[in-house]
Amino acid sequence: MTTASDDTGVGRRILLGLGIGMVALGGVLGFIVGANGGGGLDAIEPFGLLTVPISPGAMTLYGMGVIALAIGVLYGLVSVASRFDHEPN
Repeated sequence: MTTASDDTGVGRRILLGLGIGMVALGGVLGFIVGANGGGGLDAIEPFGLLTVPISPGAMTLYGMGVIALAIGVLYGLVSVASRFDHEPN
């Protein structure tokens, strides 16, 4: 029989593995987009906040950063919500 702490540890490892996989996938897709070029576009300016040149390296880092930020925000929200989710006595 497993305890609640064992289940939490396994769940966290699974989520960490999925998160790392998604960040890696974002990097691969960013590399593909950067390698194919922008069709006459030299850079992109997402929301006017920063300028990202369209090159394989820059798009890889941008893709990984965006995915990591999104997953981090979602994980943080789930962590906060899990503090309020407990079984009634």
